[in-house]
Amino acid sequence: SPPPATVLRRDALAAATAAVAAGSVLPDAAEAAGDRGYSAVLGGPFEFGFPLAAPKRATVRRELVPGRIWSFEQVQGLIYVHVPVRMTAVKLDAGGLLLYSAVAPTEECLRLLAEVEATAGAVRHILLPTVALEHKYFAGAFADARPDAQLWVASAQYSFPLDLPLDLQGFPRGTKRLPDEMAPGRQGGGGAAEGGADASDRPEWAEQLPYKVLGPIAESVGAFQEVVLFDRPTGTLLVTDLVVGVPTAPPEVLRVNDDRALRFHSRDSPAEEAVATDEARAIGWKKICLFALYFQSSPLAVASPPDGSPAGAVRFFRSAFPAEVPAEARALGWNGFIAWSWKPDWRDAFEALRGGGSPLVPPIIQVAILNREPRRVLEFVRAVGAEFAFTQIVPCHFDAPVSATPKEWSEAFNFLRASPVGGPGARGDLPAADLAFLRAFEAGLVRAGTIRRAAPRV
Repeated sequence: SPPPATVLRRDALAAATAAVAAGSVLPDAAEAAGDRGYSAVLGGPFEFGFPLAAPKRATVRRELVPGRIWSFEQVQGLIYVHVPVRMTAVKLDAGGLLLYSAVAPTEECLRLLAEVEATAGAVRHILLPTVALEHKYFAGAFADARPDAQLWVASAQYSFPLDLPLDLQGFPRGTKRLPDEMAPGRQGGGGAAEGGADASDRPEWAEQLPYKVLGPIAESVGAFQEVVLFDRPTGTLLVTDLVVGVPTAPPEVLRVNDDRALRFHSRDSPAEEAVATDEARAIGWKKICLFALYFQSSPLAVASPPDGSPAGAVRFFRSAFPAEVPAEARALGWNGFIAWSWKPDWRDAFEALRGGGSPLVPPIIQVAILNREPRRVLEFVRAVGAEFAFTQIVPCHFDAPVSATPKEWSEAFNFLRASPVGGPGARGDLPAADLAFLRAFEAGLVRAGTIRRAAPRV
């Protein structure tokens, strides 16, 4: 059941006031009520998967660099673990816009984009900078919504179990694979051959937005690849999943979309009330960060952890709906599901994860992907820092912009180095106890032959 209308009105007013102060554009609730629907896949927050109704996906537009860069943010996640996902629009000096990593093309999103197009020019190019499903899923549909724009995709696109051509992977005809390297005379982290791509393949936007490609880092099934762009006029590095910045305050799109997740996760135990205060929402956000980035961090105590057996699954689900859940918390949805409680040191775990807001390589990418080829990754990191003099990073998830230079960018990858760089205060290893669940998950993938063993630090 939804919260009372008075609570909704109060929360909407508070969010709108904060957004105006931050230069954001929030849609009018009545106007947007019917134009936020799209697909149930990867949507969250509460209704997902056929045959259930698709969730509502609110879009918040923020101007990150006046007149130059805009962020279009939606919510992505499953059940109550919701994080922002971002499409970034960059004004091209030659006219028009480039979109980096499309989100769901809802009517609301397209309307907010059209308002930017009215002053900055039409969308001319759309870039899918990764092979990851959560970003790939919307690229073709967004290109269909802007049919005059050229869709570019990271070159290692694949499908499984059959590797199909691009137009059978959901991309429109005319989609182009991005050449793996554009910097003349450089290789840049495992891209194309020396000298870069042929000039005839060069995107017209590459002079303003030079790019580097990491990967593909291939496994027996699938691969990791990411294209990072550098916007010369603003000194901004655009990345997809390689790094994030973790804020202390809940992103406004979570409150605008549906803040029940924040209130749900504000509790330390099943018996605790779920209150609608800013303090509770901030606590809920920090716990969402621990869930989203670690899956199961050390302060999370699961009442009856599943052990892989049918009996273990039964015990888990019996414990996951405790009778002591208050009626108000149960009304948030999912019939009062809460299979865990939090130990008092969860705040310490969050602060260690956040690292003062400095760039963070998401733990799952640290543990199961990049450490397979550390030399290749560190060469890519070095090339990006040497050739792109950025002062801020705009990732596709969590906070943006993240204040960072090539120094902080390089320090984020210290987990690959035998001798970390940066000295005191630089990003170091995350706590081993918080990584334990992901380490066990990685070990299972290695035993199954899904991924290779990690390589030694370099």
